[in-house]
Amino acid sequence: MKAHLFVFMLFAILLFSCNNKKSTSVLTYQLGKSDYIDKIIVSGTVQAVINYPVTPPSLEFGQLTVLRLAGDGAFVKKGDTICVLSGPELESMYKDARSSLDSLEAELKKTEADNQLKIALLEAQLATGEAQLKISSLDSLRMNYATDVQRKLLELEMKKALIEKQKTEKKLAATKMIGETDIRQMKARIVEKKTRVQSMAEQVNSLTIIAQRDGIVMRTESPVFTIMGGGKIGGPIREGSVLLLENPVLQFPDLSKMQISAEVAEADFKKLEKGQQVVMTIDAAEKLVTTGKVNRKNLIGRTAQRYSDSQVKFYEVIIDIDSCHSKMKPGLSASCEITLTEAKDTLFVPTLSIFEKDSARVVYVMKNQNYLPVRVQTGLSGNSYTIITSGLRGDEVIALSEPPNRLILPETGNKESSDTVRTHKNEQNPNQ
Repeated sequence: MKAHLFVFMLFAILLFSCNNKKSTSVLTYQLGKSDYIDKIIVSGTVQAVINYPVTPPSLEFGQLTVLRLAGDGAFVKKGDTICVLSGPELESMYKDARSSLDSLEAELKKTEADNQLKIALLEAQLATGEAQLKISSLDSLRMNYATDVQRKLLELEMKKALIEKQKTEKKLAATKMIGETDIRQMKARIVEKKTRVQSMAEQVNSLTIIAQRDGIVMRTESPVFTIMGGGKIGGPIREGSVLLLENPVLQFPDLSKMQISAEVAEADFKKLEKGQQVVMTIDAAEKLVTTGKVNRKNLIGRTAQRYSDSQVKFYEVIIDIDSCHSKMKPGLSASCEITLTEAKDTLFVPTLSIFEKDSARVVYVMKNQNYLPVRVQTGLSGNSYTIITSGLRGDEVIALSEPPNRLILPETGNKESSDTVRTHKNEQNPNQ
């Protein structure tokens, strides 16, 4: 019994297919009014609106190399070492300057000692001259009993002692003045050298960068430059990177206000407007879903890099996030669903069902297994659907591809077509 029933059903299906062969060659679509929403989905990257940069020290000469760098997205506390730099030229110059300062200080001590010794010798010589002068003045008592020759000799000795004393006094004064001048000049050079060494020491110490606040740190990128020979320098900053400009090596993002930087193809970019609603999904944050709005568009585009001969341009779109979640971190990828257009309870048809005929747009409406071309007026058009503003009621069955000429009825005008075409709503098309 079951076998006979199966054969009967198979025969009925084949018979139905044969009778409807003429109509099933065209895919159809049952119309009906509903909410029209045109959306695009783009990929983006979460980033902070405000970032506090961590800049390397400014050097007067030489270049810096990154030895150690905090991990991208690492949480650090105030006082932690987040970056260690190496400046070979600076460190070498500092070492030479420190050695030169030590030599100057040693030379100053030697000069002060030599000067004190000279002064001590001259002071001793002066004391000896003064003693000799006193002795000569005591001998002046003998002059009363001396001959003229002896008296003359004693006077000459006293005069000589006085001259020696005066000479020693002048030499002592000159020695003190010259010594003080030399020492003052050396001290001035030492002060200048100390200032220089202290400045260089501060620069050397600044090669070790300490966190000034608690928070998450993000690594940065330096501008890319093409050098002679076709090579390039710059890009993401990591251990071993050479810093050519005063580019921040890290940054502290403000997690209280976040945004998404998304890349949009040129065709979709033209449809974007400020304030359009966006639903964002961040898979890496446990599939976190949040909302936002389009903030602004960056009119500077770039050519796609996936294929060398690609001419597709992408533009940056900044999307503000309404509410930031603790799971949301800069650098995470986000899938953004942007609502371009939204209309309530409206009639729209698949764009591929609209055809150009005699400089007009027509839709082929099904009528008794045939198709009647009906002229329509269109409104907004999305990636797949187009809004119909006039020409259709909204309950018709239309063709998704242009029917064969033998199935197309003569065009009688939109009003007549709209009044005469009747479609059973219960008719279901398997391709709908």
